[in-house]
Amino acid sequence: MEGNNFLGILIAFSVSIFVMWIAKFNNKIVQKILHWLPAILLTFLIPGVLSFIFDLSLENIVLHDWSKAYIYPITIFCIMSSMSLSQLKIVGLKPLLLFFIGSFTIAVIPAILFMLYYMGSEDMIDLWKGIIPIVGSWIGGSSSMLVLKEYVSVREDLFLSVLLLDNMIQNIVMIFLFQIIRRTGELNQKFKFTQSIPLIENKPEGKVKSKNSFLSVLIALGITALVVGMKFNFITNVIILSILGLIIGNVLKFWSFDINLKIGSIGIIFIMSILGLKLKFNDFELPMILILFMINWMIINILVIAYFNYKLKISMAWGPIAMMANIGGISTSPALAAAYNEKLMPHAVVLAIVSMATGTFWGFLTTFLIELQL
Repeated sequence: MEGNNFLGILIAFSVSIFVMWIAKFNNKIVQKILHWLPAILLTFLIPGVLSFIFDLSLENIVLHDWSKAYIYPITIFCIMSSMSLSQLKIVGLKPLLLFFIGSFTIAVIPAILFMLYYMGSEDMIDLWKGIIPIVGSWIGGSSSMLVLKEYVSVREDLFLSVLLLDNMIQNIVMIFLFQIIRRTGELNQKFKFTQSIPLIENKPEGKVKSKNSFLSVLIALGITALVVGMKFNFITNVIILSILGLIIGNVLKFWSFDINLKIGSIGIIFIMSILGLKLKFNDFELPMILILFMINWMIINILVIAYFNYKLKISMAWGPIAMMANIGGISTSPALAAAYNEKLMPHAVVLAIVSMATGTFWGFLTTFLIELQL
């Protein structure tokens, strides 16, 4: 068992470093591969492939306990403390409302679909747990997805199916949104929307020097250790650390959002590599009912966003931006915004950060609504 523990740590650590390195590798072919097989999915697959090839049994090693007890908490705190509430004012009330309507739709629609179409299916009753991490992925990103996976105890083969479907649907939707946002001017003219988007110029980074990265990391470690030491259960830790991270990150003027976001991002990669050690390809399948469910879910989400974008009478650029801030997150939403106007990139980043801060709690709501029907 000790040998397996060491081997598991070595594989998880090595895969994490490799994926972070290759994600920054400046090669067109590599970047095209990563576009369809993103780092977060690659990190999960490689340990599973290695375990399969060498017939390793690493699903019960102590690293899994360490991950849930220590790596998850510090990752959650750092991600939440990287959100600046003061930046919300640059977005505006109506676009923010549209964004939250999109989040609400993502969270509630699966419960309605489950009730209307799949309650009589034994397959869907078995597969519903796979839906919950998708709520986290489509709203909060990787951190929320991982928390919600643990929350409902999704088995690894189902989680792999969900990851693959999620990745395919996100890429298709992203291509669609890029085409739509490029037609913003034409659509605004067609629907007679004349309200301009409040653009902001890049501000000089004079205050960056006042940020104290070392002290920010020290406080993050200290608070996380204190909460973990109180021996709460996993979800209580998530809630407490999420709230504390949000408060502390916005109260302390010297707080470094950048360093905490980097730590959180590294934590996500490492957690995924550890989860990959549990992966068993023998049980893998792509259930057709789950594919149909997710396609219906995404189509409804797109239609709802489009409808309320029209009813709120705001620029048609906000629909794609609000949607990509959720499903694409901080990595792709600025690129989408830039396809229309580069000065909208800060707005997209702010919405993506709000998405990261709220995704887990929307997932709790979806779980509650589905469990009411079981």
